[in-house]
Amino acid sequence: MIKILRLIEILALALFFGFPPVLLCVVAAGFVNVIFLEEKGIAYWALGGLIVGLIIDCLFVKSCITKAYQMNSKIFVALYLFYSVFVLGMCMGVPILNFALGIAAGIYIARRMHFAAADEQTRKLAFKRTSTFCAWAMVMVCCLITFWGAIGGMIGSRFEAPFLSFTFTAPVYFAIAFTGGAVLVLLQYWLTSISAKVAFRL
Repeated sequence: MIKILRLIEILALALFFGFPPVLLCVVAAGFVNVIFLEEKGIAYWALGGLIVGLIIDCLFVKSCITKAYQMNSKIFVALYLFYSVFVLGMCMGVPILNFALGIAAGIYIARRMHFAAADEQTRKLAFKRTSTFCAWAMVMVCCLITFWGAIGGMIGSRFEAPFLSFTFTAPVYFAIAFTGGAVLVLLQYWLTSISAKVAFRL
């Protein structure tokens, strides 16, 4: 069982570190192709970007996995924000997978504290800071959702349901966004905190 969990952990870390270089290289290759070659042979450029990204992974991901729990926390902050925006776009503006990121962050900080043999006070402070960071990341996500909705024509549109109908005026729209956002932020804080505490006890 322990070996299986360790294998899952290694695969998760490999995906966490390995996906951004591949995506960025593919996007960069496509961007260069569109700018300079007017989309001629874009599939080949995308494939080239994929290969370059995989080469980068082969060179660096193994060392990243080995040093994952001693690495500078700023790297994880940057990657967490990257994934926050990515999964939000992937889910069409619905932040369901952002909660999974918060849970993963809680598990990560628990493992980091375990390997560092941190005392209880240090551990609690780390859990609190991680939960607070994930909550603020959710604030950013909620602001993006609210902005996209506003420029996408939500304000002025009409909501129709069997027993309820109303128009999204600006005050109504922002009131709903603020209330819903507050719930999402608090839930993210709680999920991150709970996942960290549970993971540390396992």
